[in-house]
Amino acid sequence: MPQIVSNTIQFHIAAYSETEQQYKFLIIQRASDLLIYPNVWQVITGTIENDETAVNCALREVQEEIGLNLSNTKLFTIPYVTKFFVPKKDYISLAPVFGAIIDKNSRILLSAEHQAYKWVSANEFDSTIILPSHREANIIFIDTILNSTNPSLFELKT
Repeated sequence: MPQIVSNTIQFHIAAYSETEQQYKFLIIQRASDLLIYPNVWQVITGTIENDETAVNCALREVQEEIGLNLSNTKLFTIPYVTKFFVPKKDYISLAPVFGAIIDKNSRILLSAEHQAYKWVSANEFDSTIILPSHREANIIFIDTILNSTNPSLFELKT
């Protein structure tokens, strides 16, 4: 019987484009030499280390994967938990989801785990991202944070 494990996070990043009058979403492409999901476009994900909280893991993964320190940025907990099955380990993974709105001109520095990044519209996000949990979480990010009249309801106080 599969176990339920919760040791990963997912992190979505948006930026408002004044010229296009819409939010754009940061997606990153996994390196081609990775064993799991090579070349796949995704959002930031990561594994929670010993004694680390999910929030601390999220901040660390953003720093490691795209080189951004979000200590002075509004962070949000997206009211959604992703779920997916890991057949090789026979477990169901549950992952909390986080988000942030940053300046689109922020300098992105990719880790060796990724080979490219781009800013995309919500429609392009849906057509580029193949992982269902990433697409589902982005819809909830848009609905509950970006299009909300009260996004502070989900703001993290770190």
